[in-house]
Amino acid sequence: MPVSLICSTERLPVPDFRLPFLAVLLATSLASAPPEDARAMMLQARALQLRGGGSDPVAAAAIYRRVAVLVPESAEVQLRLSEALQESEDAPGAVAPARRAVALAPRNAEARAHLGLLLYQLFQKDEALAPEAARELRAATALLPQDPELWARLGEVSERMKDGEGALQAWLHLGRLRPSFQSAWERAAIHARALQNYEGRRESVLALNARNPEERHLRLLEELARDQIQAGYLAHAEESFLLLAQHLPQEPGLWENVALVRLQTSRFEEALDSLGKAEALKTTPRTTFNTARALMNLGRFKEAETRLAALLAGKIEETGIADGSQALYAETLLLEGKGGALLAYLKEHPGRPQVAGELQVFTCQALISRNDWKSALAALKDGIAHFPKVPFFQQAAALPPEYLEYRFFSRKESRAALEQLHLEGMAAIWSEFQRWDKCLVALEKARTLGPIKNVDILIMQSSAYEQMGRTDDSLRVLREAQKANPDNPMVQNNLGYLLLEQERNLEEAAALIEASAKATPDNGNVVDSLGWAQFKLGRIAEAEVTLRRAAELSPFSPEVRKHLGEVLVKQGKLAEAAEQWERALAFVFPDRPALEKRLGELRVRLARERAQKVEDAQAPAQDATPDDDEDQP
Repeated sequence: MPVSLICSTERLPVPDFRLPFLAVLLATSLASAPPEDARAMMLQARALQLRGGGSDPVAAAAIYRRVAVLVPESAEVQLRLSEALQESEDAPGAVAPARRAVALAPRNAEARAHLGLLLYQLFQKDEALAPEAARELRAATALLPQDPELWARLGEVSERMKDGEGALQAWLHLGRLRPSFQSAWERAAIHARALQNYEGRRESVLALNARNPEERHLRLLEELARDQIQAGYLAHAEESFLLLAQHLPQEPGLWENVALVRLQTSRFEEALDSLGKAEALKTTPRTTFNTARALMNLGRFKEAETRLAALLAGKIEETGIADGSQALYAETLLLEGKGGALLAYLKEHPGRPQVAGELQVFTCQALISRNDWKSALAALKDGIAHFPKVPFFQQAAALPPEYLEYRFFSRKESRAALEQLHLEGMAAIWSEFQRWDKCLVALEKARTLGPIKNVDILIMQSSAYEQMGRTDDSLRVLREAQKANPDNPMVQNNLGYLLLEQERNLEEAAALIEASAKATPDNGNVVDSLGWAQFKLGRIAEAEVTLRRAAELSPFSPEVRKHLGEVLVKQGKLAEAAEQWERALAFVFPDRPALEKRLGELRVRLARERAQKVEDAQAPAQDATPDDDEDQP
């Protein structure tokens, strides 16, 4: 039955008309509340990070995540989130925000460095990450070239990837930043040797021996010095041997090696000084022989004769030194005008069969110098019969047959021909010791006895004039040689190059050199001349191709490297030009200081350009740096 409401004693709920009002009030209140302050949250999180002096990186990461929602395009937030995750020992989780930070700000140096080092950490367990780690570390080193840790990690990653060149460059950079860090130089030396990278090997080995080297480092330096000698890098070899001698001053062989380099580069006073230091420690047949060589090149023939006579009076174990000493002694006596003493010596000491032809030449010259014509003719005939390949006897064989018959020898022209032959031989000996004044005297006297028919003699005379600074006379003699034998490749090259250097008749110079190069395509000196001619004529692209070919044919020629460097500078290839000039300076040549100065200027220019590139690369990235308000949340 229905119950009457009026009579019911049960209490029914009463509607609360205040609820809608409170909801509206709360909503209004929330809407008017200030939003979260991202900057304040960043500061709070930073304080919680380990690197910020805090101790709760997990909480820091949580706050950074909240900020990332508020400011999703901030590289700063992503970077700090990655840092906090890494500090929380969640390196794998730190990778995504680190990558995001780099994607947002590719030129942000801090973000690049962080990602590179993070990937380096992870690649220790997952080598699949090595390529990305190497790529990011390379990018980071470009932005932060003074950071040693980046170079060290790049070196390690490159090694694991078997990227020898990358590892070499990384360790070299690290060594330059931290010169006392021997491990970097040692690893660079290992990679340079494996890659046959001469420049890297030299730099690292010299650095290892710069201060107080260990024994193994000295061995590396000695090996480098010997290889430099073998390769013809005489200037660098001298540097290495001097450094060895500095650390091992009581080792005579080192001073002797320094002297040998100085002898080969015509610095005879310096060579004598080094030989004196070697002989003060230990005198050997080799040091005596080389001292005599230096003395002869300085025109001190009497001193050289005394030393050689004493040397030859004893027993010489090394056949090369014995043969060389005998020949040098013979030349000394000839240059001193002691033909009689030379003949007496050769009669008692005929020498080994290997040097018999050379000694026979000295015998003939001594006899001619003494006007002993009958004996001289007999000696010449003997030489022609037994040593037909010796140039001196080839020239004698080319004389009219009656000139070698004593019954016809009363004729003036016969004696003149023999005396001319002797004078030309004496000129060759004077040129051997770079006594160009004496060489010219002999040649000019020879020309009064008859025309010079041997083009090689004319080339020698031209060279002597050039060495004496008599360029016009040098050109005149080469023109004479050209008339005598216009198709001689050496005459063509020398004449063309002389015209080229005088910057006159460039078209003729180029034509002569081109003809020489066509006849001798594998002669590095001639190909170098051709490339230089092309450069002088403004054919720069051709010159580069030609000079690169010359460098292949004559890899140890400073002249080729100098010329190639000039062409590369002209083309704006400055870094490679510097490399070519650096290789040229491995040798010794007269105008070396001038090239050193130019290379120094080029290096300054390159350094400025590199610095500008780094500055330009970093400039647009300033918006992504933590200190810039624009990128702050």
